[in-house]
Amino acid sequence: MTHRKGRQISRRHAAGLSGVIAAVAVIAGLAAYSARQPTASSGPGPSSVSPSSSAASPPTSSAATPTASPSLSAATSPAARLIPTSGAYLGAYIQPSTYTPAGEIAAVQSFQRTVGATIDLVHTYHAWFSPFPDAADRHFVNSGKVLLLTWSGTPDTRKIIAGSYDAQIAARARAVKALGRPILLEFRHEMDRPNLQWVVHGPKNYIAAWDHIRAIFAKVGATNVGWVWCPTGWGFRDGRAQAFYPGNGEVDWVCADVYSDSTRQPLQEAAQPFLQWARSTNKPILIGEFGANGPPTALPNWLLAAGELARMNKQIKGMAYFDANGTDSQGRPFQDWLGNSWRALREFHQLLTWGVFDPVLPPAK
Repeated sequence: MTHRKGRQISRRHAAGLSGVIAAVAVIAGLAAYSARQPTASSGPGPSSVSPSSSAASPPTSSAATPTASPSLSAATSPAARLIPTSGAYLGAYIQPSTYTPAGEIAAVQSFQRTVGATIDLVHTYHAWFSPFPDAADRHFVNSGKVLLLTWSGTPDTRKIIAGSYDAQIAARARAVKALGRPILLEFRHEMDRPNLQWVVHGPKNYIAAWDHIRAIFAKVGATNVGWVWCPTGWGFRDGRAQAFYPGNGEVDWVCADVYSDSTRQPLQEAAQPFLQWARSTNKPILIGEFGANGPPTALPNWLLAAGELARMNKQIKGMAYFDANGTDSQGRPFQDWLGNSWRALREFHQLLTWGVFDPVLPPAK
């Protein structure tokens, strides 16, 4: 099992790329750097299954049976309006050259110029003691993006339960409330990873910590939060992720970070154990991170097949690509940065034109 958190990540920026995707050119020889680590997970072994599509546009029909409409535990909350009535968000975590608010904003702007289209959802990460929302988070929300904010780091769940962090949690809740706009919030994603159990202390303590944090946010009146529960995708295949679920009454979105072990394995296959489990929750589904190891030449077709997942499963309401290169916690490199392939950039642009990635939100009341 490899994990894409607790690792070093390096990325080279593509610069000066055209806003017209057909003219995108990848600029070589750009500087690499090491930075903080947002987390992800990848699968345990390669698969010989090929991606299901290599077309430049989505098929006109899907044979899959639509799932039931998602529900929200607090349907009257402002965050409920972030759940599309149809379609799904397509967005990304985009690794910046410098881990500052200005660097993160610049990275998203550069990515959008490069692919020649805007993204609906932006994924950001904050360590446990990092104040949020910061200037980048506020910028994304105020510019109309859906913000998926991951609150990670290594908080000790037993200390959370005991109240040791109550003042800090309340301060974060007040700051989120002050945004005046809804966001999606993940507390300690990939909590099922074995290498985190020294602070997570198993499902019982994680769930108690989750409930404790939610209670503080509720007390402060931060009702503009959609609570996203997001373990590893492979944790469902191995049967360990399910036990960490706080329950339908405490979760607004169910999520998994899903990685294909190689571009020979479709995202549909890697995500299937999670999607099968999630169906029974009747909650909106978010793919919090996705990507695949493999040669850049194989990534375009894999991306197009990955996009079909949202068309096949109507319960999926959002997908966020993990746009970065780096080394996982076991020292194995991964290359998910789309700038390695102009064709991959072109196909991501193509995905953004698909009707399924033009989400329709419920009307304001």
